[in-house]
Amino acid sequence: MPDYAFGGPADIDRAIGFLVQLDNEQRNALAVLEIDDAIDELQREFEKSSADASYRPDNDFIARLSGYLEMADDSARP
Repeated sequence: MPDYAFGGPADIDRAIGFLVQLDNEQRNALAVLEIDDAIDELQREFEKSSADASYRPDNDFIARLSGYLEMADDSARP
């Protein structure tokens, strides 16, 4: 998502939901661990952004979040 602008905790929550679904469908143990790590990071950032409305994650995190949201959008399309 080249034009992505951080939308706050709601965007992070949507990415968490997507990754939890992906995690539940995954059978590869290494992929499950990687997804779990991503979910943990998202949850930490969700808590920070929920606690402080002015909080903005770093650009690296926002780039990863944008990718997760793009994958979620792609998977929602038939």
